[in-house]
Amino acid sequence: MKKTVNKIKLEDEANANKKYWLNTTSEERLSMLQVLREQNITLFNKQEIYNESRKRLRRVYRVIKQAEG
Repeated sequence: MKKTVNKIKLEDEANANKKYWLNTTSEERLSMLQVLREQNITLFNKQEIYNESRKRLRRVYRVIKQAEG
């Protein structure tokens, strides 16, 4: 097996990252954000804290459309 190393400038990588994220949909970005949150919770063993905070944040709202005028 032949090992290969590619060198790139940091600013080129930053531009490539920015271009990638600008070309994704908002749904894809939110999905990736959720994946990262779940990885963080698992990695730092914060499941118990996360569960407690979800209990406090759970809300139900109703949107009522009112007649105009």
